[in-house]
Amino acid sequence: MFILAIAPFAQNVCIELCTPCAGKKKDQTCKKIEERCQCAALLDSVSTAKSAREAEVTASIDKLSFELQLACENKICTRKVIFENGLFKEIQNEGQPFTDEEAQALYDAKVLQSQSSMTRIEPLPPLNEECTAFCEGCPVTDKMLKAKKPKFKDKFCKKIEESCKCIEYAINAKQLDEQAKADSIAELESKAQRIENAKLLAKQIQDQATEDSAQAFTIVFANKEMVALDIQKAEIAIKEKEQEPVATVEEKPADSTQVPNLQESNDKLASETAISEQDQDKRVFHEVDPLSSSKNAKSSESRSTYFGLVLAFERPRSEDYYGLNLDEFHDAFGINLGFFFRKYFNRFISFNIGLNAVFHYGDYDIYYEYDHLYNDHAYLYIDYDSWEDLKPSTIMAEIPFGFRFGIPLGSLPISPFISTNFHIRKPIYQWIYSESDKHSHVYNDFTTASDWEFIHFLGIGLEISRYFSLELQSYSGNFRTYNCNEDAGAEQGYINSKSWRIKLEVAF
Repeated sequence: MFILAIAPFAQNVCIELCTPCAGKKKDQTCKKIEERCQCAALLDSVSTAKSAREAEVTASIDKLSFELQLACENKICTRKVIFENGLFKEIQNEGQPFTDEEAQALYDAKVLQSQSSMTRIEPLPPLNEECTAFCEGCPVTDKMLKAKKPKFKDKFCKKIEESCKCIEYAINAKQLDEQAKADSIAELESKAQRIENAKLLAKQIQDQATEDSAQAFTIVFANKEMVALDIQKAEIAIKEKEQEPVATVEEKPADSTQVPNLQESNDKLASETAISEQDQDKRVFHEVDPLSSSKNAKSSESRSTYFGLVLAFERPRSEDYYGLNLDEFHDAFGINLGFFFRKYFNRFISFNIGLNAVFHYGDYDIYYEYDHLYNDHAYLYIDYDSWEDLKPSTIMAEIPFGFRFGIPLGSLPISPFISTNFHIRKPIYQWIYSESDKHSHVYNDFTTASDWEFIHFLGIGLEISRYFSLELQSYSGNFRTYNCNEDAGAEQGYINSKSWRIKLEVAF
């Protein structure tokens, strides 16, 4: 018993004596110590034992690091880490020692405050179909983008830039592309940093295991960042395994000689991360590709409804006027002003409807075979068989509706079209000036409820980017209803072959 008791003591004394004598072979004192303690062999055995322990600790840290990365999928994780003889044994599920609010406060204090916020570039709303076509015709070059104030030299492109902001969209697309590349690199760096942080976290926990007996620690850590939020000592039940099997993430053998090749596992994890990141890169770069964005804008975001203003000039030629035969034509014109709504069903067909105010003026000669002309409230008395110069002016309200059939010219924003239109007009107020060699008379009054005009137009025109169009229309059929000259009737109001109309539309 005495020998067994003094042997470790003597060995420790020899280690203390031999350590300062290392490399001092000529020193007489060291020679005596060498003879007594056999320092060379003793120090070699100590060094071997120390290296073996360091290898065990390193393997313990690697194993714990790998297990921590697979421990859970939550934002904040809580696990119990168990050590035996100062080496990692296993990870067990553990109830969180904090409330969700307290855990979030720890996360904000230790993780969020250390992260720097970066301004994000947001994509602009998709260009409409017209601006997309115009911007393709006015491309923004890399040289322009490198300038402090990029601008077009072409006058037409300058006009397009004012409406469509082609340069602004090109700059935005370039910024998004650069941001996507930076995000991809940052994500890869984040994955690599997570692996490195997992090792640092495992070493931090390993340093707590300073006892040879079994130890356990409750670890609260941020899963994505692998940063410890809290480390506390935990109790170990003596008969924990006999009473109830504990659900572990993955059971590992306690024998240190059976530790798996963790470096190979970490390399595999990093490889899988890189592969997934390559797929992510393809997805990100596809999303910020400006050409694909333009195609998506054309297919799903193209505009189909438009409001606008219309201005038209007419040359209506008549042979009859409310039951009176007009014998000689001198002049006639009309002005239309109003607004419209247009719906495009596709690139070829559209429907439009609107509301217009119409003013008509005419100058005719008339030969009367009647003794008078009247319309409700006013009377114009005329002698038999007399010539009269008749100048009627009329204000009308009009509801036009019709269809357009376009002929798109490839990617060009210009499209010729043909149209068919039907107009319903309601005369509201009339001025009639008549003059003969015997007398002159002015008649003005509201029209009767029976006064209506119905006109059909055929047209051909040119549309520019759906925002501007110019159209020539021809009268192809019409009739007028009235209550005049003591009888109600209907007549052809205008000569189809000699009446026409030109129309300008501006949409917004």
